[in-house]
Amino acid sequence: MSGIGKLLPKLEAYITIPYPKPLFYGEASDEYPVPFLGYAYVPGDFPIGLTEERRALSAETLAKFLRRLHEFPVQAALKCGVQQDHRNLMDIASRKLKLEGYLSKLVEHLSPEESGVIEAYIGRLQKERIEGVYAVLHGDLHFKNMLVNENGIVSGIIDWGDLSIGHPASDLSVAYSFLPPYARGVFFETYGGADEETKLLARLIAVYIPILILMQAVDDGNEAIAAEAKSNIMRALSD
Repeated sequence: MSGIGKLLPKLEAYITIPYPKPLFYGEASDEYPVPFLGYAYVPGDFPIGLTEERRALSAETLAKFLRRLHEFPVQAALKCGVQQDHRNLMDIASRKLKLEGYLSKLVEHLSPEESGVIEAYIGRLQKERIEGVYAVLHGDLHFKNMLVNENGIVSGIIDWGDLSIGHPASDLSVAYSFLPPYARGVFFETYGGADEETKLLARLIAVYIPILILMQAVDDGNEAIAAEAKSNIMRALSD
């Protein structure tokens, strides 16, 4: 069984938003040569096209979820075999360099205003690396891995394939990509605070991940996902 398969059931007492808990474990066989997991179904819709007011309603829900998840003992997670900082999250300089390359590829798919805002942000990134802080992470928290109910409130967190140990800023990026600026104070107050380096990295990841999603959406010709990714980027860069 993978480290993720071992850890996911142990998170149940910590996770405050519905998530796909493993219900059965499939063994490798001649018919299907690799082991697999079967999960509980989590209902909801993807949070695409939500108003800023609807997004703000989830500030405390998301903060409480992440506070509890990040409280899970790191050593217990490591014993399950999950990876630690396998994406080198704290290396800001290399991520900045990649962003510059991505922006050059996307420029024809962005308005001059959007390109200008992103380019100016990249230019302001002066810090090269931040100090290591470690917590148990969802690891890929963005609009394609979140579900909302009929009121637009976050009601499910899916796709735990990047469950790992790393900097909490990776998950805290939702404060910038998903929440409007006026809801971030409540989010961080509920979460329990975050220092300026953590917020800097959280905002960077809130730009970086939607840019990757935008690139994929452009390749796929998916206009709805592309539009949502752009709105996430612009929201992340709004104060």
